[in-house]
Amino acid sequence: MKCYARWIKDKENFYRDQTILQFGESWELIANIILLNPGSAVPKSDDSVDDFLASKNLPYFVKSDYNQNYYEFTIDPLMRNIINCFKNKYDDGVIKIYNLFNLKNQDSKKALLEYQQNTHNPYMHTEKKDILYDNKKVIIATGESNLTDSLKTELKKYIQLADSNNLYALQKIAKQTYTFKDSTVNEDGFIGSFHPSYTFGYGNATLCN
Repeated sequence: MKCYARWIKDKENFYRDQTILQFGESWELIANIILLNPGSAVPKSDDSVDDFLASKNLPYFVKSDYNQNYYEFTIDPLMRNIINCFKNKYDDGVIKIYNLFNLKNQDSKKALLEYQQNTHNPYMHTEKKDILYDNKKVIIATGESNLTDSLKTELKKYIQLADSNNLYALQKIAKQTYTFKDSTVNEDGFIGSFHPSYTFGYGNATLCN
């Protein structure tokens, strides 16, 4: 398992985006998953991996307009759970993570407070031009609680950029059992979902099918 992402510090906050989770030998994109914000993963060293990733000619690799560098990252528990879920179906490949906001904080309540104080930071949100789904699955897994109006706007952006045939959401299918189901947009332009930090814990099971 490997993790690569763009990373930058601004004042006291760190921002991570374009997160690439790769396992096995293949670099083919399997799916994109939309989460709330980055968690505990941090760079493993100060060595940039921009040239390494660029050499792969990946259709979902995005250079930054703000001079952020890519680094190899540690794999946090949520990332590991996501990869292990997909490994039940795929031998290898890439899962790409996008977030409604890019401020790193594994405590979602604190992260939301910090987000509200720094909403207009240029690193906070991923620009439309940097969202490259490569015509693969787009899984909404942001959860539904505590979304401010600006975060609802961000969620709509990610939904609108996806092909309707590729839209999925992390949803409940039985008691304490969740999976990635194909989904349609409701009349408000949203798709309901759970967050994997919940569906992988608390005695729940998350299936990849």
